[in-house]
This record gives sequence, C-alpha cells and structure tokens, in this order.
Amino acid sequence: MRHMPSILNRDQHNRPGGPLRLHVVLESNMQSINEAASVVIRFAKKHRYGKQPCHEIELAVREAVANAVLHGNCCDAGKKVFLTAAMQPSGLVVCIRDEGKGFDPESVPDPLVPGNLMQESGRGLFLVRAYMDEVIWRPAAEGGMEIWLTKYPAKRP
Repeated sequence: MRHMPSILNRDQHNRPGGPLRLHVVLESNMQSINEAASVVIRFAKKHRYGKQPCHEIELAVREAVANAVLHGNCCDAGKKVFLTAAMQPSGLVVCIRDEGKGFDPESVPDPLVPGNLMQESGRGLFLVRAYMDEVIWRPAAEGGMEIWLTKYPAKRP
C-alpha cells in the first residue's frame, strides 16, 4: 500500500529573512499530528525560538491537532485540519481549525480533580494552556472550531 501524505497543501509567504507565515492543510489522521508538529517547529526555529520554547510549542501543537483530528473531525477522511503559523509582534501565533461541530472548552473536566486523574483523556487542553502564553478557543467563521496559540519570544539579554 502506498503512503499518502497527510499534508495536502503547504503555502509559505516569504519575506526577506525567511517566511513570516505558513499555511498547511492536513488530513484527519493520526500521522497529521507528527507532521503538523514538525512543520511548526521548523518554522519556530527559523525565528529563533530555542530548545525549551520549541519543546513547549511542539507539545501544544501535537495536543491541539490530536484534538482536531480525534474529537473535532472524528477521524473523518472527508474533513481537513487547517493550520496557520505566523510571526506577529506578540510572537509566534498558531491557529488550528477543524471541521467538526465545536465544543465548549469550559465543559471539559479538570484533569487535576482526583476523580479525573486516571482518565485516559482530558489532559490535552490543560497541557496546551500550561505551555502556551495565550490560548483562545472559538467557533470558526468557516465552521468547526479553532484554537489560537501564542508563544511570546524569549527575552533577549
């Protein structure tokens, strides 16, 4: 069986000094998680994000794309995950959008409550919030749900 790439479309808008914006369309499968994390980390490294911030960005992107594939699109091959990354004055901003029905992030149980500690799922949103500087969930204008992740640049001495 021939491997089909999960990244269906990649568009980088270049500026002097490197691309400032990245747009990727992903299939709704588990392979997309690794591919999304890889492309965002390469983008972050080009914009001088170090080892620790890149680790945090990678973890947050993996969790957000996994949620988009599994919970948003329910692994439906007919649906896509849309990822953009851009360098803004505030830092690296990543948006991940699915084509699902959406959800209320406040309805997700707190994974730190003793009764939820052993649950197999429910930690993703907690980890995303912990590792990113700003996190916003909202219904997407195009349908589905989108999450906006911002990682501030490291302070330079």
